[in-house]
Amino acid sequence: MKKILSLFLVSLIVFSFASCGEKQENNVSSEAVSSIEYNKLVPEYASKGMIDTVIFPVGASVDEVVQYYNGDGPAIDEHGAHLSSDDENSEADASSETISIPELDDEVVYNLTIRGLDTGDRIVKMYSYDTRYFYYNASPMSGIAYIAQSIDAFGYMIGHSTYTEVKGTIEAKPTSDKIAENDDMFFMVEPLVNSRMLSYQYGDYMLNFFFDSNDKLFYTTIYNLHVWTE
Repeated sequence: MKKILSLFLVSLIVFSFASCGEKQENNVSSEAVSSIEYNKLVPEYASKGMIDTVIFPVGASVDEVVQYYNGDGPAIDEHGAHLSSDDENSEADASSETISIPELDDEVVYNLTIRGLDTGDRIVKMYSYDTRYFYYNASPMSGIAYIAQSIDAFGYMIGHSTYTEVKGTIEAKPTSDKIAENDDMFFMVEPLVNSRMLSYQYGDYMLNFFFDSNDKLFYTTIYNLHVWTE
């Protein structure tokens, strides 16, 4: 009788430990599933005036951008950093001072078009495939003032990533969350009706995400608050 009682007590203790271990594992698993992963690329690049998939940042030299798309500039990496030697860099910097900005409406290679947006040519747009650079015609030396990108950026997919996804993975409170006005989408030939604009400020820079009427991402833009003044 004592042996049977002892075996029963031992079995009870073993099952108790197994049950506790199972509860602990379940708790850990539950916490892991509920954790949120934020997009660290957004503050990392936006605070420098950059969109991660755009070669040049806000403030980049207009001449350098033109040289690059003309194929005349020095070799640079995907973030606009020079890949040439120190001597070649010095030579490139010296030559950039003598390179003039193409005349308005000039066509240059790689589909880079220079033109004014209004009758006074106050703002100049340089267009290359899915990237649009803007600067002030009266003061090109201040550099690129506004960048608009219509391809994937920060890991978000054009035409696929949603408003909820973008807002839910950026660890910051939006500076603005509204229905975009036509002036907000000046970079488009035909602004989309009922588009939503989600904006975040990082230091001197404003980063914007634009979503269509189906809440799908279609443009990412960035500009310097102190330079871009409409």
